[in-house]
Amino acid sequence: MMRFTRREKLLAGGLVLFTGAWLLFTAGVKPALARIETLNRVISEKQQELEKLHAGSKEYIFLRDSLKNLHMKIASQDEIFELLPFLESLVEECGLTENIAIMKQQESPIDTNYSETIVEIRLENLSLNRLVDLLYKIEFSQVLAGIKSLHIKKNATDKNSFDTVIEINNVNKQ
Repeated sequence: MMRFTRREKLLAGGLVLFTGAWLLFTAGVKPALARIETLNRVISEKQQELEKLHAGSKEYIFLRDSLKNLHMKIASQDEIFELLPFLESLVEECGLTENIAIMKQQESPIDTNYSETIVEIRLENLSLNRLVDLLYKIEFSQVLAGIKSLHIKKNATDKNSFDTVIEINNVNKQ
């Protein structure tokens, strides 16, 4: 039988401990650290997705409530309301009848229940204050009408006035 010296026994014990520690590290600790790293990455991705979901949920609720309010406004709107006569009276109230180049109306269906009325007004040689006054009265009127588009350019003859094309829209229940 072989006898080992004290130094050889210590060396063999150290090798066994080292091998055991190395096996424990490679079989247990290293995969656990890799899993923790993966989970930390996945958690941050999922938190970002959750924040996007919360933002989308808030936007959906806002849009749903806005749509409900719009439906209520359309339902409460006078059924015989005509956008063109309303805008004609508003333009006359602002004293802009001499500035009107074109005022035309077109109607297009949105779906089976609703249609959109668009009135295009072309105003020439108009001061900025009078334009802002008209836009203010349109936007803050009690009717369900809004400014769909607005194009402003300087008048070719008078540099202090503007030529403007305004599209005002209204949604009606059919």
